[in-house]
Amino acid sequence: MTVTREQALELLQTRYYDGIDRGDMTLAVSALHPDVEWSHAQVWAHHEFERAEASAYHGRDEIEAFLLARRRQLADSGITHAVVDLVLEGDRGAFRGEVTGPDRTTKLPFLVWVEFTDGLISRYDLRPL
Repeated sequence: MTVTREQALELLQTRYYDGIDRGDMTLAVSALHPDVEWSHAQVWAHHEFERAEASAYHGRDEIEAFLLARRRQLADSGITHAVVDLVLEGDRGAFRGEVTGPDRTTKLPFLVWVEFTDGLISRYDLRPL
């Protein structure tokens, strides 16, 4: 099943990012394939998380544990995530996103390579710009 642009945006923004920003990590990881390959380099430095080497996890359960452990810190940081531009070809693509700071005016850009399998995110590689 090929993911449409609308389905990709629903998975990426509505389920994944909006879920993280609300602290609903169960909703966030529901966008991920059980065997997802996930790699994330910090965009917005907060708490002990600095812009450095990427973290990498395999599987929805590992990512959910990681996000649950960071839920309080993410909420305290006051940051939010947004998909800005999405390019999709078949079941893979890339998008530019932004992290908005707690002042609601400062924005930091990032780029994500994404792939979909069975209608879910199966690869997610985020790097700050």
